[in-house]
Amino acid sequence: MALKFKTIRELRRELTVKEAHLGKLQKRRAALIKELQSLDREITSLAGGLPLRGGRVGRLPATIPAVVRRRATGKPLVKYIEDVLGKAGHSMRAKDVASAVTKAGYPSQAKDFYGIVAATLRDKKHFKRLRRGVYTLAKKSGN
Repeated sequence: MALKFKTIRELRRELTVKEAHLGKLQKRRAALIKELQSLDREITSLAGGLPLRGGRVGRLPATIPAVVRRRATGKPLVKYIEDVLGKAGHSMRAKDVASAVTKAGYPSQAKDFYGIVAATLRDKKHFKRLRRGVYTLAKKSGN
């Protein structure tokens, strides 16, 4: 069975159709954001300064954030991981680091805390990857 190659004319036509569809989607998205902002203003006026879901008081953001995150308090996750790896004195698997950080008292309600720890371990300033899933502390240049 021979492959059918598209001509330049066919490719240009396909590109034009996709660009037109993209423009329509962008306009629709902008209209939806406007509608959501209008709803946010209405909710804010009805709430009258009462606490809304998520602990915010009566004022909503001007734009809709992709992800609503809470501000971290206390010691950062990087410090917890450095402490765990420092006390261990040897390399550890990311899975073991995640459980040790939890046992050390790091507060997290994340559904995938292992993923967060694994992403943090990729920071080359603080940690060194020895092999797949195994990390240790990076050597400090000032010490």
